[in-house]
Amino acid sequence: MEEFRIPLIGEKFPEMDVMTTHGPMKLPNAFSGKWFMIFSHPGDFTPVCTTEFYSFARRIEDFRKMNVELIGLSVDSNISHIEWVRWIENNLGVTVPFPVIADPMGNVSKRLGMLHAESSTSTVRAVFIVDPNATVRLIMYYPLEIGRNVNEILRAIRALQMSDKYKVAMPANWPENELIGDKALNSPPRTVEDAKKREKEFKGYAWWITYRELPEK
Repeated sequence: MEEFRIPLIGEKFPEMDVMTTHGPMKLPNAFSGKWFMIFSHPGDFTPVCTTEFYSFARRIEDFRKMNVELIGLSVDSNISHIEWVRWIENNLGVTVPFPVIADPMGNVSKRLGMLHAESSTSTVRAVFIVDPNATVRLIMYYPLEIGRNVNEILRAIRALQMSDKYKVAMPANWPENELIGDKALNSPPRTVEDAKKREKEFKGYAWWITYRELPEK
């Protein structure tokens, strides 16, 4: 049996062919030039997962404004996925606009480390954020019994994009950090001379923790 290592932050997302509710797709090529979020859920027709899909579907435009596409996944069959997203539309009044991967053999889930230790038939609530260069930038794992926070996922993606654009680091709880608000942190200086420059050019609490205003919020 071929063994795979779970992709880590900073590595390329592995190439794979998948079957989805929108037809066959090749990852990560299907999202070339875009950010994408692949997220797994334990199972169709389950309470927490249904609330998550409802939330993701309602917030899809917030993701797309940041050039992010979504793709779901579980070990359920494609028929089950189709029936479930139809149920969500008919009973909860929201259309699930993103594809959902059918992985009944668990091959994709195993490749991404998404199978739950307590149940080989359930996927955990995993989240992989992948950038336009197909590089894994963020990974989150949640247990079966706790749903994800969509606002936090959107915040994290926005922070990643701002960090990339302005070559800065983002503080805790950005953009509502308790020390510097919506400002960004400069990377630590690497020389004594740079340390002196930082203290002259930027506000901060020490030479190694200085911050700057961002052109956009």
